[in-house]
Amino acid sequence: MNKTKQIIILIALHFGCICLAQQTPYLPMPKAASMPNYSTQTNSNHINRGISNQSDLFNQITERTQRQNEITIQKANYNIGQSAIQRQAKKEAEADILALRPSINYSLPSWASHTGTEYYFQAFDKLLLSDSLYSLKENTFLIENAFFNNQLDKSAFDQTINNCRTFLISIMKERGYDLNSNTVKNLVLFQFFSETLQLKKSKEKHLPFQYDFDDYMGIKDHSKMFITKLLKTGTGQCHSMPLLYLILANEIGAEAYLSLSPNHSYIRFPDDNGKWYNIELTNGMFSTTSYILQSGYIKSEALQNKIYMQNLSRKELMAQQLVDLAQGYIRKFGYDEFIAEIITKALQLHPNSINANMIKANLDTARFQYVMKQLNINPLDTKQLQQIGYFPKAVELLNMVNEQYNTVDNLGYEPMPAEAYQKWLQAMKNTEQKQENDRIQKMFNGLNAKAKTLHD
Repeated sequence: MNKTKQIIILIALHFGCICLAQQTPYLPMPKAASMPNYSTQTNSNHINRGISNQSDLFNQITERTQRQNEITIQKANYNIGQSAIQRQAKKEAEADILALRPSINYSLPSWASHTGTEYYFQAFDKLLLSDSLYSLKENTFLIENAFFNNQLDKSAFDQTINNCRTFLISIMKERGYDLNSNTVKNLVLFQFFSETLQLKKSKEKHLPFQYDFDDYMGIKDHSKMFITKLLKTGTGQCHSMPLLYLILANEIGAEAYLSLSPNHSYIRFPDDNGKWYNIELTNGMFSTTSYILQSGYIKSEALQNKIYMQNLSRKELMAQQLVDLAQGYIRKFGYDEFIAEIITKALQLHPNSINANMIKANLDTARFQYVMKQLNINPLDTKQLQQIGYFPKAVELLNMVNEQYNTVDNLGYEPMPAEAYQKWLQAMKNTEQKQENDRIQKMFNGLNAKAKTLHD
């Protein structure tokens, strides 16, 4: 459980006492002092000692009673005065709260005045328009170009993709492969990413892409996630490699899909007989469903809600690209209500998108924390936290945060530490996984040979 979530849960645990802050403290009225009943005393020797007669006894009792009544009246007046002071203090506090309420901003401040945000606004508008004319290649460039303030060379990008397409088709033709075989197309694509390919006639060569272990999550440099970086350097990771694979699959007419697992994405495709395969581009190997489940961070709820290990449809892939746009904006500027627009659209396209729902949880948390800062309330301080009851909109924001965290939990999300992810990736190189990869490779080689014979 992350720190932010611990804060929100702590708030939720204390939230039951918030309503008490809106009630006037109950002060019971003082009771009248009771007269002591000395008639019950039976020790006359004790009573008579120091008291001369019944008249003196009566006078002393009367004086004592008067003193007690005076003390009682003084206490009552003090309590009444204290109640008046408390009522006045409460009245003044409520007046201050009423005066403060209109000045509280319940929306995050916009980053729109910062240079570079305009490119994200333009990209978002174009992505919305591209829904009917969807192009993974165009959308990907649009998102990455926004991060670089529209400074990327579109013609150079298009030419690079076209060169890859030409090379792949030339390889298939030179080897006599069946250009209509989805098995063959994906096999050549897989080799394009994992092996050295060379055309015999032109001697043109393509080297395999390599996994970039340096800042592979793009924490220091967000552009490490981009396919423009992959094409330029020949190194990438589990975001850029599958994305480029899909773009090239579209270019050569191959059927393939993006699938997600914790902190990861990979490729799935059907062979010509309808059997499905998983391609792990970070290690250049075929992987099995059991291997993906071995990560230990895929709960049964995640499978039931289809947030992992599913083929993303066009709409769901579009939602994922909106998430990519939002992540780039957040890394450059931060959270504001523009992120809410992006994520709202992403969730319309894919309500169970785990990545979109996680960004919404972060956005709701950032908004709540912003309001708490304005109110000068520390949500970890129980006494300060009670003050939130005076601000219904703040209570509503807190409820939104808790509801969104519940949504993420109910979808089956479980955070996977970076060290666990690295260990999982390295496990693919073990003997058992290599044997399975070799088995699949041999089978594909056989299918490939058969496709070549049929073509000849």
